[in-house]
Amino acid sequence: MGTLRSGMPQHLRTFVEPQVEQLSLAMEPIRCGLYGTLPKSLGEGFLWTVPLGDDCLVSMHSLRLKKPLMLEERPTDFSCIFSGSRATFLSLPGAGASSPEETENLAAFSQTGGTTRCLMQAGVLYESTSVTYTPDYFDKLAKAFPGDFGNARETMRSFDPANPPAEMRFILRSFSPERATLPGAAPYFHAKALEALSVLLARSNAAEPKTQREDRALVEQAEALMSARFTEHLTAQSIATELYVSRSKLCEAFRRVRGKGAAECLREERMKAARQLLASGTASVAEVARAVGYARASSFDEAFRRESDCSPTEWRQGAAKQ
Repeated sequence: MGTLRSGMPQHLRTFVEPQVEQLSLAMEPIRCGLYGTLPKSLGEGFLWTVPLGDDCLVSMHSLRLKKPLMLEERPTDFSCIFSGSRATFLSLPGAGASSPEETENLAAFSQTGGTTRCLMQAGVLYESTSVTYTPDYFDKLAKAFPGDFGNARETMRSFDPANPPAEMRFILRSFSPERATLPGAAPYFHAKALEALSVLLARSNAAEPKTQREDRALVEQAEALMSARFTEHLTAQSIATELYVSRSKLCEAFRRVRGKGAAECLREERMKAARQLLASGTASVAEVARAVGYARASSFDEAFRRESDCSPTEWRQGAAKQ
């Protein structure tokens, strides 16, 4: 941990320090960045990360655990361009019920800071390459290149994973710990981080009406709350109150952006976490219910049946046979 703290600004450490701590990674410096392998007692894989100045961070991980782990992260405000495996993609806020590919699923998003939790299942590949940009990164670009980067965060929020820029996947492949050991790695990665953002902006939908941008921003803020705090007794009303909007405005925004209501999206977030906990086999149904924000097991059972057409116990038995 000392190496991580001596080699990275504190506000960038918030994006990787929890993983390093909870996965017991011993990070060592390489020519460009820090690299650590997962202890064999926990599984197999690695994490590589490199700060690009004070306002941008590139990270890559490939992990397969022997036992389930509830990973808790505590990032500050950020925007991210991402490529990852199915399991990692589905852990992103707002991933919903999409059907991603096995690898190299692309995403771009902005997220407010806070605590997020993700259950990492045993034997599943968690793999990703991400470029994380802080708000200061965009502010500096906007000053250096007036008119070019002012809507960067809005562009992140409006990213369409079904129609990403063709170049993005190849740019993200440029980042690797192997390349980090070669001379000139640091300026090369700096250039690629800027190129990834520039390519995304070139494909942004400048004609998107202001109301649509506002709806999308509101929905993504709400989804970030759902992802971070679904274990609490959140409701559409409490989320709307926290975001200083009416419940009807929040629900209308969800209908326009996601095609379904805020309460439905919150239930999906809880059910996704519930299925992960049930599959792990280490918690009772009542414990799972409490862990995903239901005070009564009967309420959880009813919600789960609506979502999955079977009881939690029946779903767990089916998952165990697969």
